[in-house]
Amino acid sequence: MKNLKYLLPFLLIPASLQAQQDIKPIYKNTLKTTFLSYITGSAKLTYERATFPGQSFEITGGIIGAGFDKFKVKPRGGLFRTGYKFIFSQSLSGLYLKPEYAFSAFDFNSKNADRIHSQMQTIMCNVGYQWIIKRLVLDGFVGIGVGWGNKTELNYHHGFIDRYGWLTLSFGMRVGIAF
Repeated sequence: MKNLKYLLPFLLIPASLQAQQDIKPIYKNTLKTTFLSYITGSAKLTYERATFPGQSFEITGGIIGAGFDKFKVKPRGGLFRTGYKFIFSQSLSGLYLKPEYAFSAFDFNSKNADRIHSQMQTIMCNVGYQWIIKRLVLDGFVGIGVGWGNKTELNYHHGFIDRYGWLTLSFGMRVGIAF
């Protein structure tokens, strides 16, 4: 009995460590930026809000032309994306499926040096994975959809790429904070 009081703390330590691991803060919001968007010629900011366990609403706004002009066409305009995530977990972390609507409108210099207006829309389905490590958010996704509107010579619409006049593709990595 005397030795039991010395063993008791060692028996309780695993249980207390398990309890600490189970208690994770549950965040309802994230604020993210698209990691490579500055390199491709735009600045994007995304807000995400949990609506129900395993579901969230996401909205992205962007300024086209705020970033590196890789193609030397001097784009100027804006973009908008919105989607609803179905996350295969009860939090904002995990594998998700996201139907999404995206719109971009911008002016750019063509090969003839004329200023051309492009306006393109798409409805897509994205698959991705989002990690929340403490407050750091990492989000990677790929998507495919159907698009319509005015194509560009480069097929790049600062948020998605169009192929064959109707097929749209998207991929990205976002980094941000959870709160």
